[in-house]
Amino acid sequence: MVKKWLTWMNYALLGVIGILLLSSLYFYFSRPTDFTLPDISTRKSNMPKGAFTRLPEEYDALGPPSLDLTFAPLSVQLPDLRKHLVYYGKNSRPDANPETPVIFFAFTGNKTPVPVSPGEHVYVMYDKKQTPPQYVFSPNKAETPLWIEATAQGNQALVKVGMQSDAGQIVREPAAYAEFTLPEKEFVRFSGSTWEIGKWRVDGTLLARQKTRWYGIDRFLEEHGGEEYKERIGKQRIDFGEGEETYSVYVGVGDCLIWNGNRWEMVKPGEASLKHPLMCVKKIDERIMNLELWDVDGKGKITLNLVKSNEAWMPQNLEQSFKFVGARTRSQFIFEIDGERILLSPHDWLLQSDAGWIKLQTPEEIDDYVERGLTGPLFIFDQIERRDDRQIIIGSLYNNSRTEKVVIELPLQQGNAPPPPAPEEKKQKVKETNVPPVVKAGGRPPPPPHPNSRQHHYIDDDDDDDDDDDDDGD
Repeated sequence: MVKKWLTWMNYALLGVIGILLLSSLYFYFSRPTDFTLPDISTRKSNMPKGAFTRLPEEYDALGPPSLDLTFAPLSVQLPDLRKHLVYYGKNSRPDANPETPVIFFAFTGNKTPVPVSPGEHVYVMYDKKQTPPQYVFSPNKAETPLWIEATAQGNQALVKVGMQSDAGQIVREPAAYAEFTLPEKEFVRFSGSTWEIGKWRVDGTLLARQKTRWYGIDRFLEEHGGEEYKERIGKQRIDFGEGEETYSVYVGVGDCLIWNGNRWEMVKPGEASLKHPLMCVKKIDERIMNLELWDVDGKGKITLNLVKSNEAWMPQNLEQSFKFVGARTRSQFIFEIDGERILLSPHDWLLQSDAGWIKLQTPEEIDDYVERGLTGPLFIFDQIERRDDRQIIIGSLYNNSRTEKVVIELPLQQGNAPPPPAPEEKKQKVKETNVPPVVKAGGRPPPPPHPNSRQHHYIDDDDDDDDDDDDDGD
């Protein structure tokens, strides 16, 4: 029963809904689309008249008013930039123009320094989009109604502020805001800012990451550089890089280097150095070299210290490895060095390499050593001297870094030399092309020296004056 009753109730509700829907459709389609508004223009106004309305003559008879209102437009004043502007000093790079140095300013909300030329209009704007809103320098130097002019005065900056009103007039009031001075503050780089040279981030470890080594004065160039390298005399040699990429510069106090994009190179501060990072030598002590590195704009400077490198070497060990074997002529001597025989003459250069001692003979090899393409201890056969009926070879031995030199004296005697070979023995090869053995072909070995004698081992069979005489009389 209840179920049937609920069913009839649902049918009734659906019927009511259908009737309402049909009624709404009927009224929607039967309503008029145009309406006629009544014309009220000809009707009389029913607005009430003012209770205090008087004729104009009655108002004129009252006389002048007691109070008179005068229109005064709002006056425009300069903003107070003294608490927003920060002065970070001037460009102190050695190549900066001392008469018109670039100076650096920033706002408290954005502490990245902006270079300003003395007397230049630098436009300022109030940026409401930043959080919080703050004064900033106009992007791309676009003109705005507000600007500053600044000049350096010792450790202070004189700032002049100007502004243009909507009417085109220059605003200079109040005077305290129009001209003021700011003290210099030290610029400190924040962790978010970066400064790079090539692929290296600039900090106190820059020279270590560039594989920089300071050895001192190049003794080899001082004695053998000649006129071509006179500008390097007395200079400190600094090596950069390692392996085949190693290169050297020679500097003294006050000298400067620029980063040309790939390496450091010497330059005189001036027009040629303005667009490059600049590193200058400030002080050289016995163990430490102090340098100052500037960025291109001169707003960033960092002090770098370079510790002198020490090279451990034992020249006496090298000296003992030279064993005199014999002489070919008065000016050609055969030595056994590390198990190999080498023919030496005055002014010969011997370089100790990984493969052993080699003689530098071609101009290319010598130039390569001078420019440090070849490295290693170098022995130079300087001259021959006679002392107490003895002949002595005087030579110079330079260490690998060429910062130290020792004088070596090699006596030409056979006291510790191996005995000469017999005529029937096979000739031993000497490490040089077309160098004859100790005993000439077809000759005879010299007599053994007396135990108490200092006889020199010369091999000329006939005449001592005929150095190049060959014994062909077999």
